[in-house]
Amino acid sequence: MHSVVTDCILAVNFPVKNLELKDYIPLPVPKENDRLRSKYDLIANIVHDGKPKEGFYRVFVQRKSEELWYEMQDLHVSETLPQMVALSEAYVQIYEQQQ
Repeated sequence: MHSVVTDCILAVNFPVKNLELKDYIPLPVPKENDRLRSKYDLIANIVHDGKPKEGFYRVFVQRKSEELWYEMQDLHVSETLPQMVALSEAYVQIYEQQQ
């Protein structure tokens, strides 16, 4: 039996801020004086570099208190530009609901 592992390579532009999900997820009815919270901001983008069963992971993480982005791989941490996050390939993305 042979198994084949392939990476799906598809160019998708993903928003870093204001990802609108109201048309895709059920949302509770807001209470009086509350607003509907259906927008999300990216807080982490996990990237896999290398072949499907090899390679390594790195992650872009936002430090919200300063609105700075950092790139991490193992113990190496460096500040990066927000544009680099948007241009990076995504393996897993983590969004946070706007307040």
